[in-house]
Amino acid sequence: MKHLFRGILITFFVLYPFIVGWSLSHGQFVWVSGLLVILGIVRFISAKKDLMLPLTGLAIICGGLSLILQNHAWLKLYPVGMSLGALLIFALTLYKPPSMIERFARLVEPDLPSSGIEWTRKVTIVWCIFFIFNASIALATVFAPTQIWVIYNGFVSYVLMGLLFLGEFILRKRHQRLNQTNS
Repeated sequence: MKHLFRGILITFFVLYPFIVGWSLSHGQFVWVSGLLVILGIVRFISAKKDLMLPLTGLAIICGGLSLILQNHAWLKLYPVGMSLGALLIFALTLYKPPSMIERFARLVEPDLPSSGIEWTRKVTIVWCIFFIFNASIALATVFAPTQIWVIYNGFVSYVLMGLLFLGEFILRKRHQRLNQTNS
């Protein structure tokens, strides 16, 4: 049951821009606002100590303000908040190591060499810069037509994240090869 609920949550949040876009084009943003609040509350209650809980709280706030103020702009602001929340989470790990990317790297490579630790720190900084860039564009799309908002937040931002992830993966493998030959 836990995995099913997690799958529903992931699906909802990945499809969120398309769901919001459809609901706005049909004048039905209230049900999306309510669903965002309900899913946020359920996730908040069911989650243990988790770095993502602030982002869950953001879902509740955006959905709640959308309902209370009867203003769909709060739904469109959610991706901005997600990027800023991710920026905060990643940036905090730079001040309280291990960095976020080091944490991910250690899942695959528990005995990360010191060169790998420095590399992951730099990559975490790159992700922070990306989140600033992404939040800025997402904010600009809030004031654009809904179609542009959906295209950027539902497609382009995911492509950019994928390209950053892929680029980092390729460069990390190259970095590892260079460091192994120099050792």
